[in-house]
Amino acid sequence: MQSAELENAINAIQSIRTQGDLNILAQTWRDQQTFLATTIGRKLKKGDTIEWEDRNGNLVPGTILKLNKKTCEVVRPGGTPFGRTVTKIYNSMIVRKVKV
Repeated sequence: MQSAELENAINAIQSIRTQGDLNILAQTWRDQQTFLATTIGRKLKKGDTIEWEDRNGNLVPGTILKLNKKTCEVVRPGGTPFGRTVTKIYNSMIVRKVKV
């Protein structure tokens, strides 16, 4: 189920007819992603347990190993130093901080 705001945005995008307007939209998209990432990143720190949404919409748990301005490195729970999987994600993909 899509929100009304998302449906309005999709309709507006579909009405664009020039490459120049699409370029402006792409820049606005990047600016909004940066805003979301930095806003979320300010609320987190190394060692926090989080849930993030992967590109398929699945919620994935993890612990922050490294936190940058726009991205962070996350390790899934239960991994050992020799078998853990570290994933670099955009901070805007973080759904919530999990209370431990």
